[in-house]
Amino acid sequence: MDLNELIKNPEQIKNLIQVLQNLLPETQNIKEIAETKNDEQEEFTTPLVTRGSKRKTKQTKNKFLDMPEKDMHKDDIVVDKKLSKFPPVARTRQFELVDVICRVCGRKESVSPALIVEGVDRYKCNNCSTSAG
Repeated sequence: MDLNELIKNPEQIKNLIQVLQNLLPETQNIKEIAETKNDEQEEFTTPLVTRGSKRKTKQTKNKFLDMPEKDMHKDDIVVDKKLSKFPPVARTRQFELVDVICRVCGRKESVSPALIVEGVDRYKCNNCSTSAG
C-alpha cells in the first residue's frame, strides 16, 4: 500500500482501522492486563511527600545488585595491566616561576607561567588588572 493512495481513499483507511481493531485483545483482556500491572506496581513503595518537595519519587528495587555485571570491574585489573604502557603521571607537575615586570606600574614579580597568556612583555599585575585602563 502506498501512503498517498491511502490518503486519497478514506474507505481504505476505515478498512485498515477495522482490521487493526480486530487484532486488539478484547476489553476483558485489557482489564486483566491493567490489573496485573497494578499488582506489580504495588510491590514498590512510594515515600511520603514532605513540605517543600516538588514531586513524588518512587523507590524501586536496584536490579543491578542481582546482575552478574556487578562484580565485573574486579577483573579489569588484568586488562588494565595489559593496556597501560606507561605508569600514571602525577597531576601536580613542578614548574619554574617566571620573573616578569608589570607593563603599567613597572612592579617586578615572580609568577607561575600559567598566568602569562600573551607573553612576558604584555604582563599586568593584579592591581593594574583590576583598575580601569
